[in-house]
Amino acid sequence: MSPQNSNLIVLTGGPGTGKTTLIKTLEQRGYHISPEVARAVIAGQQERNGTALPWVDNAAYANVMLRGSIRAWQEGLAQDPQPVFFDRGLPDTLAHRRLSGLPEEGSVSQAIATYRYRKTAFILPPWADIYTPDDARTQSFSEAVRTYVVLCKTYIECGYELVELRKDTPERRADLVLNHLRL
Repeated sequence: MSPQNSNLIVLTGGPGTGKTTLIKTLEQRGYHISPEVARAVIAGQQERNGTALPWVDNAAYANVMLRGSIRAWQEGLAQDPQPVFFDRGLPDTLAHRRLSGLPEEGSVSQAIATYRYRKTAFILPPWADIYTPDDARTQSFSEAVRTYVVLCKTYIECGYELVELRKDTPERRADLVLNHLRL
């Protein structure tokens, strides 16, 4: 495994847990952020009538998501030593493959071993009160719960220590993250 990069910090969790809102809160406080790659892939594919979508060609979607996550990691590393908060990380790609029943390819494992984030990652638990499906978030709440479980297992297997952020306002969650990191 490659060394951890302490300026690259992952926030993860299933869909509809408040990750993106938390990321935007951190950005409003002046921190660098890296938006969710999966949403960008879906939006780009929909704009050009592409087929690399989880509901059309899930294997192609997962491959595009992997490449986009590597690019995002490289862009984040360029901000060193400034902290960069990521809306999901490379282990999310592996979790997606597992949830979808896609084979676990060596390229995904190699990327996860090569492109390392800070050892501590933050995970947001399922939260029924704020969960809302949309054009990109098509999972049911029960699928969101299953996603959370697989993400926990995947991140731990990939060598990360998870800190669960309790259900709270985005401002208080941001305070918890920053206090934990001593930023």
